[in-house]
Amino acid sequence: MGFYQRIGTIIPPFIVKAFKKEMGYIGWEAQELSVVGFIFIFGTILSIAIAANLQIFLALPIIATFPLILLGFSGGIYYWLNTVAETRGKFVDKILPDVLQLISSNMKSGLTTERALLASARPEFGIFSEELKLASGKVMAGERIETALTDITTRIKSPLLERTMWLVVQGIRSGGEVADLLSQLADDLREENALKEETKAEVSMYIMLIFFGAAIGAPVLFSISSYIVGVLNVQTSQIGLSPEKLKEITQQSSITKIIGIPEISITEEFATMYALLALGVTCFFSSLIMGVINSGKEKDGIRYMPIVGIIALALFFIIRIVLAQVLGSLKLLGM
Repeated sequence: MGFYQRIGTIIPPFIVKAFKKEMGYIGWEAQELSVVGFIFIFGTILSIAIAANLQIFLALPIIATFPLILLGFSGGIYYWLNTVAETRGKFVDKILPDVLQLISSNMKSGLTTERALLASARPEFGIFSEELKLASGKVMAGERIETALTDITTRIKSPLLERTMWLVVQGIRSGGEVADLLSQLADDLREENALKEETKAEVSMYIMLIFFGAAIGAPVLFSISSYIVGVLNVQTSQIGLSPEKLKEITQQSSITKIIGIPEISITEEFATMYALLALGVTCFFSSLIMGVINSGKEKDGIRYMPIVGIIALALFFIIRIVLAQVLGSLKLLGM
């Protein structure tokens, strides 16, 4: 047993199993223990290096940052595997009606089931073409066709394909006309795909509104409000009141007495930090919501996070720079 395999044995089995499943979906023929062990070792070294730099330059405790970085690195690898697997599955979902229709036509022309599968394995079908050839070879070697078709779903991540193969297997076991069944399934899948595209077109407006609110609306409001806090602080300091007198006036305010707040002191740095934190939370959850609306899965919204985050942060600082150039005199003159 190699070094990485030994390390992989100490990883919880459910994590190894999850990685093995995703690796199978993308056709990665490697020992899962070795892969998980390598990810753990490399991720640990990388996390220690990054956490040490964060502690040196930003004074962030390494005990808190190290596990977060390691978790983010490992989760990022798993997310990449999952994304690649789902991309392959979506491609199969798109071509599946044509494949079923072609297999049905070949069977109606007189070919046996295994020959129909082999004849339908065209190059434009990509990874599914290889699966058809593999299933055809298994059937020719004596394996039951039900088992060969079911095995396809273990290497392609597609709930639609899994349901379709289940229906085909049930049709074969019941002795029905498989060619007609495949033709009907192809028609139903085309209608389902058309309905999905229509639904995406209808909800695209909601996605645009959420994107506009998170990437444009929120940074505009946060940048202006945080800058106004700085202007008010400068103007207050130029009134000429001592801190003790200003505190006394604040405590005597009727609003302060009603609310029960003895003193309010918000600096521009605090307002800017709060705005950046709120902006990050807004971008994060907005991306997840866009993923749910677009595909029904929160994790599909992760792909939007870099775009939304970069646009929001860039707009936030650009507006602050513009405000500093246009309204900077307010701080200097105390107007």
